[in-house]
Amino acid sequence: MSSKPGAPRRRALLGVTAVLLTACSAAPAEPPVPSSSPFNSTDTAWVQLMIPMNEQLLPALDVAPPELRELAAELRASHSDELVRLRRLRDRAGLPDTNVHAGHQMPGLLSAADLLAVRTEPASLGEKLREHLGQTAKLARSEQENGADAETKALATAIEEARGRQLDRLGG
Repeated sequence: MSSKPGAPRRRALLGVTAVLLTACSAAPAEPPVPSSSPFNSTDTAWVQLMIPMNEQLLPALDVAPPELRELAAELRASHSDELVRLRRLRDRAGLPDTNVHAGHQMPGLLSAADLLAVRTEPASLGEKLREHLGQTAKLARSEQENGADAETKALATAIEEARGRQLDRLGG
């Protein structure tokens, strides 16, 4: 078996090139949470999602039909209080104050199109509220099960309990 001079070196270079190409083409990883932080990736992801979930619901509450106005006022108060606590957690975790979910489409997160639809047909708010409340309750359960920061998990517990009561009020 004969081999050309330099063939082992070319194979090694090809191997290194393949490794570099694979690494460069992979999706960039989220920056790790510092090891000294009490927050894990579930905590930070939950906080970064719950803030826009609550923020984007608030304008829809302004157009609540008469049968939902009292509940909408209660949701505005509870969601605004939650936002204060969520932003405090975000700041404590050292996370940016930008919406990392801007433009995303996901259950329970009211988009600009959803808001327009609710403004056009306020009676559709009930369905959007049911979706939002149900989804944020699921997210809160996930945080409780997989989060690490005690304060974040406590807020998730409070939110899940509140969502149960709110869904009951909505009839869902």
